[in-house]
Amino acid sequence: MKAIERIEQELSGKTIDLNLLDRDKTALFIVDMVVGFVYSGALSSPRVASIANNIAELNEKTKGYKKIFFLDNHEKDSQEFRYFPAHCIKGTEEAEIIPELRNIYSDDFNIYYVEKNSTNGFHSKRFQDWLKKYETEVDNYIIVGCVTDICVLQFALSLKSYFNEKNINKTIIVPKNCVETYDVGSHDGYLMNLFALYNMHISGIEVIEKIN
Repeated sequence: MKAIERIEQELSGKTIDLNLLDRDKTALFIVDMVVGFVYSGALSSPRVASIANNIAELNEKTKGYKKIFFLDNHEKDSQEFRYFPAHCIKGTEEAEIIPELRNIYSDDFNIYYVEKNSTNGFHSKRFQDWLKKYETEVDNYIIVGCVTDICVLQFALSLKSYFNEKNINKTIIVPKNCVETYDVGSHDGYLMNLFALYNMHISGIEVIEKIN
């Protein structure tokens, strides 16, 4: 327990003022805030539902910013279903973005919707195309959504290691009040969330309380 308390203390307190980040050099990535992870389905969770309003608020604050919405979207024979319950099947309600984030800025050409067939959106072709187009322009990468210890963690670490490999200095930011994971059986949501945040923190990612 003392180790957990030390981790909690190390991760606590820091905030960032959005106005201090250059709008033209900042992008927001919203990971898997779809019905199947938030409100209904085998992998939905009240823990994840609890951050929906925080993400909606940040989405509103960043109107006009570059954004990517990662949307889990699978065929019925997805390889993921060998080790996860079937979820977010293409064409079903589970694969739809949650109502809080739906149809807000339909005319905003800065928004990209990226359907993904794996836990790691970094590998999606549409994201790779976006990265090639914008990586020289964007310096600040804000990542929010679910689930912290799988989809968020994998994307954040892939992005960080990608820039490290190229020896490029970019800031990757993860606000704690806008990421969560689920409770199922031995998967303790509180601990998994904490350990994932710490993993990102020691990998050079800016883990903060929230963005003001």
